[in-house]
Amino acid sequence: MTDIDAKSALLKLLKDIKLKPGVSLSLYEIGPPLVDQGISQDAIVTALYAFKNEGMIDLPGGNRLVLLKDL
Repeated sequence: MTDIDAKSALLKLLKDIKLKPGVSLSLYEIGPPLVDQGISQDAIVTALYAFKNEGMIDLPGGNRLVLLKDL
């Protein structure tokens, strides 16, 4: 699975969860479903940091992410 596929899968999952900006989400709610789709943990981490660098999410620590923009 490529990093682009991981980003697409992560974005779809966040949309399916209906995550709203400012709401904190446990990484444990996204990791297992993505791994179950065959996405490696490394690809998930790469996708998370790509979205962070794009200003879409923040990773404040404590195994959480916060959506910064509407999906």
